[in-house]
Amino acid sequence: MALNRQKILDFFKKSESKATVILKDKKKANDTIKEALGKAVTNKGDLEGIWAKMVLLFAVAKDYVNGDYNEIPKRSIIAILGGLIYFLSPIDVVPDFVPVLGFIDDVFILNLVYKQVVKDLEKYKIWKNNQIKIIGLVDESDT
Repeated sequence: MALNRQKILDFFKKSESKATVILKDKKKANDTIKEALGKAVTNKGDLEGIWAKMVLLFAVAKDYVNGDYNEIPKRSIIAILGGLIYFLSPIDVVPDFVPVLGFIDDVFILNLVYKQVVKDLEKYKIWKNNQIKIIGLVDESDT
């Protein structure tokens, strides 16, 4: 089955447009992230090759929407949320219910998003690690 790359990218552009609108509503954005995470966990076996990348995408999106992390360009968050919206759509270029191939276009888009924002994600990981260290220091000083 040959994938129509342009059709997938066009569908993704629509998802990014939806992401721009959803980002204006914190509750909708959080609900979208939670829904995508639920779908990812349910289908973890099909997503094994990109699982670590997805976890990072979910984390930065959640921290951004909650206002905890804003050191990332808005275009990067729109791409990430657009990728999650694309992933959520059961009827995309390759419908998710198609055995074996159902997530191939989703994996393509999520990898594409990851590559687009990898530098931003590296900065986020440093920030996140520092947050964990700070929390650890605070917890240690409580004892």
